[in-house]
Amino acid sequence: MSKKRITKTPSDEQQNALHSFAKLHGLSELNPVYLTRMQELTAPVALFGQQVRRLSNKADGPAPVFVVMTRN
Repeated sequence: MSKKRITKTPSDEQQNALHSFAKLHGLSELNPVYLTRMQELTAPVALFGQQVRRLSNKADGPAPVFVVMTRN
């Protein structure tokens, strides 16, 4: 297993990133309480994302199992 790196960013940089993310996804009008909670959750979510096992080959993924039905 690879070593896990926890990156710490200055709070100003983290706030700017959060506001950019919120604006990009249309969340900039959210209540500031929700944005604050989102900021609190960024570190645990990033840590969890680093622990998710990735497949070594894209062809081994589950995507070929799903079929998309289209209307004609």
